[in-house]
Amino acid sequence: MSLCTPCTPCPPCDSEYPLLCEPLETTANGRRLVVEDSAGCQKTIQTPASQQVLKTDGASNLNWTNGANNTVLGKSTTGIVEFATINSVLQVGPVDLGIQPLTTTGAVSTGAISMTGALIVNSTIESNSTILANGNSSKIGYDTGAGGSVTQGSGAKTNSVTINRPTGIIVTDNAALAADTSVTFNVSNTVISATDIVVVSHIAGGTLGSYNFAVAPAAGNANITIRNITAASLSEALTLRFIVIKSVNA
Repeated sequence: MSLCTPCTPCPPCDSEYPLLCEPLETTANGRRLVVEDSAGCQKTIQTPASQQVLKTDGASNLNWTNGANNTVLGKSTTGIVEFATINSVLQVGPVDLGIQPLTTTGAVSTGAISMTGALIVNSTIESNSTILANGNSSKIGYDTGAGGSVTQGSGAKTNSVTINRPTGIIVTDNAALAADTSVTFNVSNTVISATDIVVVSHIAGGTLGSYNFAVAPAAGNANITIRNITAASLSEALTLRFIVIKSVNA
């Protein structure tokens, strides 16, 4: 009959480790875990390499691991904690980022994203569904930093201007524009593609409602035509706001 008990070490247990019935010391800097094996003996799990985590495998064994490159800890659709790519983690379900911004330089393929912070993307946002602003004060457009302004050279409303921004202000010259007459000037803008839509609005300067505007985009520029629709000559500097909207033919 064996006289071994949990408080009496027996081979192959190491008698230098604390007995199961003895209290273990506490520490603020743990390095290894003490475990009990099938024989009721205490052993320690080996010291992990830097930045590793303890994880169970399919056979209920504990192992130190840091996963594969470019993976993070996540929960699978069946509730299992595992290492996975950030892309697969995002696609499991809605992601609540709280007030933290989401910043990426690559593509993010995901379902619903719930967040109250800013979504900062340094690349193109592509959607296979509809992008909606559903708040009663929500907007879709350009933020501070996207715009710019330029003033046309003096002497004629036909003078070309350069402004490489998706939105901004153009102030025309105050040269006379005869009644029922049109004038065209070119805007050099590397943001504009030939298929894009450029919208121009007369927001200040001159007589509002006295002009019509037409825009003909091309690759890297656009021609803006201003027509005086009144019965008198007008010598006014017009403040025009423009936006570039991305569009394609197919």
